Amino acid sequence: MKTPEHPIFLESVKYIRSKLGITGLDKVQQSILERIIHSSGDFSLQSCIRFSPSACENAINALKNGAKILTDTYMAEAAISPMAKRTINSDVQCILGMAPNSIDSTLTTRSAIGMRNIWLDLEDQENLLNAPFVVIGSSPTALICLLDLVESGYATPSLIIGMPVGFIGVSESKSRLLNSDCPYIVLEGSKGGASLAAAATNALLRAAEP
Repeated sequence: MKTPEHPIFLESVKYIRSKLGITGLDKVQQSILERIIHSSGDFSLQSCIRFSPSACENAINALKNGAKILTDTYMAEAAISPMAKRTINSDVQCILGMAPNSIDSTLTTRSAIGMRNIWLDLEDQENLLNAPFVVIGSSPTALICLLDLVESGYATPSLIIGMPVGFIGVSESKSRLLNSDCPYIVLEGSKGGASLAAAATNALLRAAEP
């Protein structure tokens, strides 16, 4: 039995639906859109969100089968972990835990190194039979690193939530994801952030809850 949502959240969703009207999205896609609008107060996100075919269904199945959730920031990890615990108890891990404390920032980022290290480590240890679900709300370099690994023959994630926020390299990384063979949920352009990426993830966790 699903845990109940807070009454204020439910009232907010009712209001959001009244403003959105008919979206043409399926039930899960709609819930993701509602949660990211609720988290941001920004109705314009409706025009930015993109789903690859069957992305949500496949991600829900992966989560039900125990897929690990990887985040690019500790903020996203903190926002997702409570929902994970009260729904299907998914393991949530930030890639920065696999990054060195000090790097040459002119060459790379801690996020990119963390992504590479954790993806290679997981592939070695688990063979990624049930590939992780990856949440990117901040780092376009982590997203690019992951796409490079997949194109090099490493495992494809169960889903990539591609919502890095900002300007430098952000739109380019999202465009590359949109043109890849990876399953995705993307906010096009410069919008995004940890809270939105976490909100999308939490919608999928709710959908995966028995």
